Amino acid sequence: MSSYSALQAILDQLDTRKITRLYWIITILAAIGGFLFGYDTEVIGIAAVFAPFKFTGFALGYEIASASLGAAIGAIIAYFYTDKYGRKSLLIMDAGIYAGAAILTALSVNGIMLLILRTIIGIAIGADSAVATAYITEYAPKDKRGTLGIIQQWMITIGILGSYLVGITVLYLAPSLAFTLDWRLLFALAAIPALIGLVLRFMMPESPRWLLISGQLDKLKKDLKRFGLDVSDDLLAKAANEARAEAKKKFDVAAKRAFIFVSLWIIFQQITGINVPFYYGPTIILSLHLFKSSSSPVYTEINSVLAASILAVINVAATYIAFRYIDRVGRRLLGISAYIGMLIFDLLGGILVMKGILLGALIAFAGFIIFFAYGVGGTGWLIQAEYFDTAIRGRMAAIIAFIDWIANFAIIEVFPVMLSSIGLAGSMFVFTALDAIALIIVYLFMPETKGLSLEQVVKMFGETPFSQLRKAHDRIVKQKLGEEEKERSK
Repeated sequence: MSSYSALQAILDQLDTRKITRLYWIITILAAIGGFLFGYDTEVIGIAAVFAPFKFTGFALGYEIASASLGAAIGAIIAYFYTDKYGRKSLLIMDAGIYAGAAILTALSVNGIMLLILRTIIGIAIGADSAVATAYITEYAPKDKRGTLGIIQQWMITIGILGSYLVGITVLYLAPSLAFTLDWRLLFALAAIPALIGLVLRFMMPESPRWLLISGQLDKLKKDLKRFGLDVSDDLLAKAANEARAEAKKKFDVAAKRAFIFVSLWIIFQQITGINVPFYYGPTIILSLHLFKSSSSPVYTEINSVLAASILAVINVAATYIAFRYIDRVGRRLLGISAYIGMLIFDLLGGILVMKGILLGALIAFAGFIIFFAYGVGGTGWLIQAEYFDTAIRGRMAAIIAFIDWIANFAIIEVFPVMLSSIGLAGSMFVFTALDAIALIIVYLFMPETKGLSLEQVVKMFGETPFSQLRKAHDRIVKQKLGEEEKERSK
């Protein structure tokens, strides 16, 4: 048996496994960082209202954006770490950093300490976001890779909703302690899922594809058994030799094509207006007087968080659509339909805001969230991991995560300027134009990857001109069917 066939024999078994409870457990553990990201993104807005440290100017903006900048730093750290030392150890380290920083944030004695610790939390989040989905895709069966990979994004949305529910509960149960204990408790509670992740991530298997390249055959054999594969030492040795030979490849044309497309996807994912409904939806909901008004700052904040929770529930529910259908319908069709929907609702929202029809604008915001959540938000993290060879997957995922966080930070900074110059309606028309550009790019160039192995995806990018990528999936499927027919006729 050749080295290539040995490697392919193992990968084929990995790609065709049935999903067991182990797959769900380790995927949720890997995606805990997504939950923490979602929680941290929103909890600062609640806690800052009652924390004694008040910021102005640059420091005020940094209080909100510090996690994004820290995440960009974390992505850089992941670039130098994950392909060399593995996925699992970085995930463990991230959980430990987050847990420690969350506890210390709750004990902050001044504003500088709070800002530094939020930056450190961001570093852990950024490193985790860079490697989590890459880790998941490397053990996931090819027919369920999208379903498992999208859990990272789903956990982000659950984390956002979780921060609202925790904030409402803590403030409602102890309103008199809002300015002394409650805001600290909101930060500290994030340490609980982080500590759970820290302990249980030690029990996760390492990525089998990464172990093949690193040559850790004893550990690989043990971890493969956990996935239900019993492989001989001889087959493992041959497969590892082939994997290491493949790993010597440089950044080739396949990686360049993949990098260009994923970078464009990630940038447009951030700049097409997802901040608008989350910034202004709660304000509109409050203006509709769905909740009782209150002179108490605590109950005013509770009402504000309740308003935000309505959109957060929609976000969680819509992401479930991606979870259910991304491996059935495919990444390409979901992406195209999502950008069409986002374009329509951004345009509608701009028109309704301009006319002062607040209820209609709120419906437009909700529609935008639904389309973004099921076709754009999680798909970016998935293709970030799918498109690259195992030898460089960790580094490329880290670069893409860095681009994502920088784009996230940029839109946070630019959006207020847009509002002050052209207003909310004008901003939404700008986002409509960006939706249209993104739609054209996705339609012309995005390949379908459902049902393909990671190795087939990489080969597809290497063999297909950029302008023909959107047709590559059908060509590969036809080619495979032809090969199978030839085998049956022998």
